[in-house]
Amino acid sequence: MGGEQKSATDALREEVERQKKALEQNPGNIGLYVSTGDMLRKLGDTQDAKRHYEAATLNDPACVDAWIKLGHVLLRECNFTGALANYAMAQAYQPRDMMRLWMALTMPPVFFSQGQINAFRRRVERGLDVMSQAGLVIDDPSDLAAMLFYMAYHGLPDRKFHDKLADLHLKACPSLGFVAPHIDNPRPRKDEPRIKVGFISRFFFEHSIGRLMQGVIAKLDRRRFHVTLVVIPHVEDEMTNAIAAGADKTIRAPLNLDVARRAIAREMLDVIVYPEIGMDSFSYCLAFARLAPVQCVTWGHPVSPGIPNLDYFVSSEALETEGGEKHYRETLFRLKALPTYYYKPKVSERPKSRADFGLAEDINYYLFAQYLFRMHPGFDGVMADILRRDPKGNILLVRHPEKSWSNLLTARFKESIPDVVERIKFAPFMEHGDFLALMACVDVCLDPPTFSGGNTTIEALTVGTPVVTMPGEMMRTRVCAAICRQIGLTDCIVKTPSEYVDIAVRLGVDKAFQKKTREYILKHNHALFENDEAVREWERFFLTACEAKDIRPPD
Repeated sequence: MGGEQKSATDALREEVERQKKALEQNPGNIGLYVSTGDMLRKLGDTQDAKRHYEAATLNDPACVDAWIKLGHVLLRECNFTGALANYAMAQAYQPRDMMRLWMALTMPPVFFSQGQINAFRRRVERGLDVMSQAGLVIDDPSDLAAMLFYMAYHGLPDRKFHDKLADLHLKACPSLGFVAPHIDNPRPRKDEPRIKVGFISRFFFEHSIGRLMQGVIAKLDRRRFHVTLVVIPHVEDEMTNAIAAGADKTIRAPLNLDVARRAIAREMLDVIVYPEIGMDSFSYCLAFARLAPVQCVTWGHPVSPGIPNLDYFVSSEALETEGGEKHYRETLFRLKALPTYYYKPKVSERPKSRADFGLAEDINYYLFAQYLFRMHPGFDGVMADILRRDPKGNILLVRHPEKSWSNLLTARFKESIPDVVERIKFAPFMEHGDFLALMACVDVCLDPPTFSGGNTTIEALTVGTPVVTMPGEMMRTRVCAAICRQIGLTDCIVKTPSEYVDIAVRLGVDKAFQKKTREYILKHNHALFENDEAVREWERFFLTACEAKDIRPPD
């Protein structure tokens, strides 16, 4: 976390204290309870946030906003029943089809078993079928769009769900299909003959999306392309400024769907790139509009959104299997390189030791360097086999600010793998620089087979730590393997769970083999960074897609 973020956090804490004092003077101010709860959620204090939302509902049972936000907090805590009860209260006071849809499709982040996952997927499938026939009418779903985000981590194909959901949204809210005026009346190219490319995201900051896209935005050939950055307000930091500095123009889209669409339409873009769709409800809803002749989404959230006005899903030959098209509603476009021009992460000149993290020197540490909602129940047995094979081994997970996730996982491990649960440890949530230092201290990183890591793989290889991965059929399971192959690291890519355990344990126990692997990684990881071929491949895509629309750059 940078200095600017720290000062912003301090300012938020100070504002919370001011509002709490104001509530002491005016305990009946419902809006103040809700806004204080919102700020506490931003600070990660969900328990205090919950108390403020509850106070709002006690003082005014008709405060729909408080019921919904209380439901969101409980859902994030994996209290699904409690969340639904609060959503139902909101619906009782203000019936809305948008809330009906949300209640039918929502699910918790972390699951206890494969059976629970299967049950929720059946629930969603039924919900989609029922809601598709319910004649829903939704004015603006952008603040509560059901996107099935956590379904991506189940390890199962889900295109049919997203296709049906997108069609349902469009049927319930036809205005989502807004068409920019220049689509039917092409812009005059005299003033700007270059192909105008717009990149739209809420995550252009110190975030995986920002890191993946910064270089591509900066390095596109300005003789042929004009680049507009469309920032959806969320967090702005030094990386936001750096990304904006690499664009020709930056606009900040207001959090009003109609106003944002018209603002983007005024830019008369030829191509729009959504680095991710499915992580943010506003950009999800924005993508239904036709704001450029060519519109695409890429691998930031590696799932087909199924939105009809998205023409292409831009992936890579290295990420896809033969026949991978079946997982996409969009036309699949395979670049000949990974879709990122990635700047090498900055590593501290003063490396930290294991002691700095409270780790023992005589233990072999296997790090699961992912958010805890990626910990699929099917991976429990793989972890157990690693620990059974390595008596000196510990699995290390990183806590999330949402404490209920680690508590739920611990309870799951006690039931699924009780003989080794004491050797599964949790490191505290930490700043990005410390996270890189932690990865350098462990013996091995474990890539989840159901949802492979991209940024985390690059970061682990940056510091020389080997990553074990088992690619599957879908692109979201193949990212780590593609990154490893880019530097010729194939020993860590396996086909079966038993092979996964074998190579992980060998890397953990055989220090000579681990040292040799680390030396190889550090010698070859330069191939991951600032790859000009990735930019040229993006340009090839833009030219190909635009030519199909009779749009060409200047000679």
